[in-house]
Amino acid sequence: MQTKQPGSGRRRAGLVAGGVGLLLAGGGTIAWAASQQVGPPPAPPAATSTTKGETPSASPSTSGGGSGATASESSSSTASPTPSVAEALPAAKPVAVRLPSIDVKSPVHPLGLNAQGGLEVPSGDRYDDVAWYDGSPTPGEVGPAVLEGHVTGSSHNPSVFFELGDTRQGDRIEVDRADGSTATFEVTQVKEYPKADFPQVDVYGATQGPELRVITCGGTYDENARRHQDNIVVFAELVQD
Repeated sequence: MQTKQPGSGRRRAGLVAGGVGLLLAGGGTIAWAASQQVGPPPAPPAATSTTKGETPSASPSTSGGGSGATASESSSSTASPTPSVAEALPAAKPVAVRLPSIDVKSPVHPLGLNAQGGLEVPSGDRYDDVAWYDGSPTPGEVGPAVLEGHVTGSSHNPSVFFELGDTRQGDRIEVDRADGSTATFEVTQVKEYPKADFPQVDVYGATQGPELRVITCGGTYDENARRHQDNIVVFAELVQD
């Protein structure tokens, strides 16, 4: 099995071997292969996060609809200019993704829902690869395409999205598609949500244009529950390459 290691990105740290955290997206399941967990993964800055215990209050500007569990608006003194949104692309399945700012490169494979109605997660030989939720649009189509990945790996080391919380507004995400094209997205928000307050509508709801959601676990590891307490969600919009 090919094991993904986090790149230097903005944060090169000496990491102690620990347990295995499985991605969860708004009420999914967690499985563990060890009794201890590596230290907490990087978290978004407070200005662009909804921290544990807060109730999200407003939705991203391009998300459709709203609910009692929506994302809080972000603000930052170093916010990037609004990206030049590109026209939607025809449907084409994603085959690879790159997040240069955190040195992530991974093949992408499709996954659906499990028997409990939650997102399936990468497993087996593809445990440390990124998955695309095949119930969402393909990256580049109108709507929120959803990519997911583990925060820690089956070999007890950081997995593909351990450093996702170090992504920042203005970073680029490149998704190679099966038709030979590349959909380039620009990060607009990076959020951290308590699992109990995961904003289903803001993450999965309709959008005005082509968008991307990248999801993994984050926050403090709860020894009793044997899981991370939060989720990291990166919001991005399709831009002209």
